[in-house]
Amino acid sequence: MTEAETLERVRAVMIETFRLRDDVVVTRETTSLDVDGWDSLSHALLIMHVEEAFGTDLPLERTYALANVGELADLIRETLAERESGTR
Repeated sequence: MTEAETLERVRAVMIETFRLRDDVVVTRETTSLDVDGWDSLSHALLIMHVEEAFGTDLPLERTYALANVGELADLIRETLAERESGTR
């Protein structure tokens, strides 16, 4: 999965989770400060929805240290790659 595909899927999950408009722009630099309603509780919900959408479990300790959507996308791709290679 490419970075662009990952970001687009994360964007779709964010639209659903935060009930955003379909035309919202989400970039690697998007943070919780940029999204209305993205607080610590909704962050947990976002991670749960991301895990469902990508069919994987993300390392909990790393999900709370994410600085932006780009780091989330990187973590997703890293986790999926580890699963595929059998290193996780």
